[in-house]
Amino acid sequence: MRRYSLRRRLIAAVLLLECALVLGFSVAMHMYLWRAHMHGFNEMLRGRADSLLGQVHDAEDANDNVAIDARALDLNGDDLWMARDDGGRTVAQSAGWSSEAASAMGTSVEPHTFRVKGESFRGLVLHGVRQIDANDTSPGIARPVTIFYAASLQPVYDAMRSDERFLVLAGSLLLLLTGGVLLLVLRRGLAPLVELSRAATEMTPKRPRFNAPESAHAATELAVLAGALESATRRLDEAFVQQRVFVNDAAHELKTAVTIIKSSLQLLSSRPRSTREYARGLETCMADCARMEELVQRMLQLARFERESVSGGGACDVAEVARDVATQMERLAEIREVAITVQGPESAPTRLAQDACASLLANLLLNGVQHTPAGGSVTAAIFVGADITVEVRDTGRGIAPEDLPHLFERFWRGDNSRARSTGGAGLGLSICKAIVDSCGGAIAVSSFVGEGTCVRVRLPLVGTPEVVRELSPVG
Repeated sequence: MRRYSLRRRLIAAVLLLECALVLGFSVAMHMYLWRAHMHGFNEMLRGRADSLLGQVHDAEDANDNVAIDARALDLNGDDLWMARDDGGRTVAQSAGWSSEAASAMGTSVEPHTFRVKGESFRGLVLHGVRQIDANDTSPGIARPVTIFYAASLQPVYDAMRSDERFLVLAGSLLLLLTGGVLLLVLRRGLAPLVELSRAATEMTPKRPRFNAPESAHAATELAVLAGALESATRRLDEAFVQQRVFVNDAAHELKTAVTIIKSSLQLLSSRPRSTREYARGLETCMADCARMEELVQRMLQLARFERESVSGGGACDVAEVARDVATQMERLAEIREVAITVQGPESAPTRLAQDACASLLANLLLNGVQHTPAGGSVTAAIFVGADITVEVRDTGRGIAPEDLPHLFERFWRGDNSRARSTGGAGLGLSICKAIVDSCGGAIAVSSFVGEGTCVRVRLPLVGTPEVVRELSPVG
């Protein structure tokens, strides 16, 4: 993709807009000035025609001819004019008047434009009557006169060209001035964006966190982007940290398991042994291999649940899965002398894949059974309302308050609740949280030392919930 400058595009867009505005303003001013010049020119024509009419000579009687003293006229020598009396006789005319001018000018009394010998003129016809020797007792002598008057439009054209040159010069200076101001304003206005991009380029694999500059947070348009980048990189950094911790913890766990197997083999081969001793040593190695295999499987399971959505495989019945898992654990519960029961409705459908739901409930029930002393009980209660709530309660030793915030951390074991003596790898609750988070649910743990632990899971309900009724034990 071809790169481009946002600043240059903005400047070009604004300058094009200004050019359009200047052009529109110039056209409007041109029309206004043309009308103003033509209005003044028309008034000048009428004034000169009236001056010509005023030169009609006095006469002693009505039979005297109308006369004009051309020497008394103070008119433009290039103007075209002609005066005639009511009999059609030409009284006086200008030097440039001709039959071509008379034909082109016509008889319109309104100012109009015409051409004579390739030159533009504007003229009008004035019909006037002058009363000579009028007094209170006599109306005087009426002298009807028709004036044809025209003047060249060249002065108007010259004035318009001068005005146009001024408009072009003023518009150009305005564009240059605003272009320079715009460049400075954009440079200052885009400075937060430049600082934001510069801060983004400082990110490295070793420093993935992004800290937006204060100028980006101060700009309303950039504050959202800056916050989103900081939030995204913070989550990315947390994921990197979590991944590093996971890899380190996994390597430590695997190294411990391999060391145990290696130590067993070294001890077994340190001296000649009987067939029975070899068999017992191999059994120990096989047991250690089985624990390491289980650890790897649980790590892969956790990675899969964190990577993939567990709600895309359709719905499952939480109540039915809970009863199946409890049945599978009955033998282990009998060995540890722990009572295991499931309470709830016959059906509780949720948006959760069957295997994910089974893993979730198996981990919760197994934790309860493993951490409950003989004679205790583990109960899985299912409630259906706006959503599905699963509560797994045990009567075990409980969890210390300082250990509760760490329960969902990978490979974490508390002194009481997640000791290595139980055989756990510290991934059970991490897997449960990954499953619940993937389907949009929630999981929480409450516990009191010496009284037991309750794990409460909220899952989305599929379909319309029925009226919540008192739940009776099932199974």
